[in-house]
Amino acid sequence: MSSFNNGIFKKPIFFLFEHGKKTKEMFSLPLTPALTIYVGILWVIPIAMISPFRSLYLVSLGLSNTEVGLYSFMFIPFGLVALWLGGYLADVWGRKKTLFLFDVLSWGGYCFCMTFAENKWWGAAALFFIALNLGSGPAYQCLLIEGVSSVKRAVGYSVLQIINLAPGLLFFPLLGGYWKEQRGLSTACHEMFGLFFVCVALGITIRAVFIPHSGAFERVPPTWKHGIKEGLEQYLNTFKNLLRKKAAVPFLASKILDEWVFATWIIYASLYFVQHMGVKDTSLSLFAQVSAYVACGLLFFVVPRLSPQWMVKLLGLDQVFGLAALAVLLIPPVGFLTPFWICLLSVILGAMGSSFYYSVSAAIWMSIIGEQERAKVVAVSTTIFQLGVWILGSLSAFLYGHVSAAALLLFIMSARVIDFFLLRRVVVALQSPGS
Repeated sequence: MSSFNNGIFKKPIFFLFEHGKKTKEMFSLPLTPALTIYVGILWVIPIAMISPFRSLYLVSLGLSNTEVGLYSFMFIPFGLVALWLGGYLADVWGRKKTLFLFDVLSWGGYCFCMTFAENKWWGAAALFFIALNLGSGPAYQCLLIEGVSSVKRAVGYSVLQIINLAPGLLFFPLLGGYWKEQRGLSTACHEMFGLFFVCVALGITIRAVFIPHSGAFERVPPTWKHGIKEGLEQYLNTFKNLLRKKAAVPFLASKILDEWVFATWIIYASLYFVQHMGVKDTSLSLFAQVSAYVACGLLFFVVPRLSPQWMVKLLGLDQVFGLAALAVLLIPPVGFLTPFWICLLSVILGAMGSSFYYSVSAAIWMSIIGEQERAKVVAVSTTIFQLGVWILGSLSAFLYGHVSAAALLLFIMSARVIDFFLLRRVVVALQSPGS
């Protein structure tokens, strides 16, 4: 009996005690990344309530299944202009001011339009404004890790994901589902987006007041003409330097596919579950709830214990989980294996994959990039990712709306397989001498 106790009970108690010290260290971040991450709770609370119903809400405003994806992807070129401007301004104007500018434009405009939306054009305008959020990316990514050592960056990204998942752990998705049940889809979404607007205004204000000025690495150009010329030259040089790194090209190709997959599935997962699997829309809140618990469990207990060497070795594991998440949707319902349980299993596997992607993969990618070139590298690489999302996403919208949902599923699954082999090439490159 004593051996049973030692094996089953005492080891987990020791594990939790040991992990408690790691947890305290994990959440101890410098002021700038701490404010950048923790104030984000004002975004993720309403997002947790609304996101399961967003695509259904846009369809209710008059957008077709194809248009829900097509409008999201067709505005990407405007987002890319904002992205390049944001990467440049982050260096010459300051990261804090740049984040403030694009948060007001993107999140403010998006929430306002969705709050007062009366027809499809309000929905299209909202998708235009949120596309401009790409402009805040370089400044936001730099502020996330400002003052954080390279060893702790994966931990920092794990903290970010835990904060993003916290509303799910506190049952906010179920609150959104209850709100929708009581008020109806349209009225509930209007009201929840109104709450979102208030939260965003508060969050932007807190960051503007309390985040320290991060400074700039470069001088301000004498005129905008000089600024554009210098900016383009710097971006070109940055891109050339990036491509000289062994792991850069396969990693870039991999992340193009990843960003497209996530952008597409965020839009179409809820529509697929409701329209093709026959799941009730009220179940979407439960799926979001379970996804949050699964992801947080991995981010809290697994990722902080991974050494940098193990993170490299595990590159590609996110693709295995992602492929499995889609494959189970092709299983025909039999007996107790109803569409509800199939979709729930898919959500669990998907949460495991996305957890590894947004923590391990993101940390490795940012560690490849030098500090002073980071804003521009983020801008250049995100541009490449979004061009891929623009092209592949438009094709995805056509496949779902005019061919079949199964065709889109098979298309994404094929990308996951290619992505896995690209990431294994990255592992070889990172482990080779001189990398």
